Formats: sequence, structure tokens, C-alpha cells
Amino acid sequence: MKIKKLILIAGCMALLCGCTKSNIVNPETDPSQEPGPDFNLYNDIVLDEEELYREVNDIYVDPVDYPMAVGIEFELHLDDGYVDIVAIVKDGTSKEDAALYAEVAIKGVNDEVAVQDYSYAQSEQDSFGGLYQDNEINLKVYEESAYNAGGEPLYETHIPKDEYQKIVIE
Repeated sequence: MKIKKLILIAGCMALLCGCTKSNIVNPETDPSQEPGPDFNLYNDIVLDEEELYREVNDIYVDPVDYPMAVGIEFELHLDDGYVDIVAIVKDGTSKEDAALYAEVAIKGVNDEVAVQDYSYAQSEQDSFGGLYQDNEINLKVYEESAYNAGGEPLYETHIPKDEYQKIVIE
């Protein structure tokens, strides 16, 4: 009797092992499932400037983190080798805070571009980031009322490509 049970159990195990297909060794791909990470390298990535604008202003015009901020305007002219950036601060913002925000604006544009196109390096403490290795920066800093009235900027500068400058407004 014990031998019959043992043979029956062994037969069931053999039957079960033979009838199943291992997905561990040979995984099946279901076309309806999302594919895994894409590790391919892509060249000529087209930046979505509308999304960049939204992301930059969502992150870097946060009243908690940047109480002096009103907005960041920018235009990418990558084919011509320059980026125009306008940092807008509240009226009465100190020159030190306006200079700090100008640097935040420059680095913020770079970092959001780097999110869309990983070939650009993120900004660092003493680097504006990879976007500006091949592009010059035309920076203007406005107080809100002067910007809205079409007035003169509080600060204006041109930064050559692949150069880091500390922003100082006097």
C-alpha cells in the first residue's frame, strides 16, 4: 500500500512538472503589458518647450521655496547657440535675493532640459550645467512692475558658453 501511494505521488509530481511551463527561465512577453526600461541611446531628441516652461515655472516659482519669485521666461535658440532667460522677481526684492533667483532660473532651465534629454549634465554648485556648454546665456532680471510696464531690467548680462559666473547685482 505504501508503495502504491509513493508511486501515485511520484506519478502526480512527474505529471505536474511536465505540464507546466517555467516563466522564470523562459519568460513570456504579453504584448498588452508595458515594456520594461528602455536602455537604448537616442540622438536628436526634440525638446518639448511647452512642457519645459510648465515644469520650470511649477518648480522654481514655488512661493515657499522662492518667496521672491514671480516667474521665469526663457527661449531656447540651440541652433544659434544661445538661451535667453528672464527672471522676474517681486517688487522690493533685495539685490542679493534677485541675484540668487537669477542663478536658480539659469540652473532650473538647464535641469529641466536635462530631464528631457539626458545627454545634458545637471547643474552643480559651480556649474550652470550641460545646456550651457554649447550655448551662451543672455540673462535679464526684472522686478515685476518694470517687466509688466516694459521697463528697464534690474540686471542684464551675457555669459559666454561653458563659463560659470557668480551673479552679483549691485
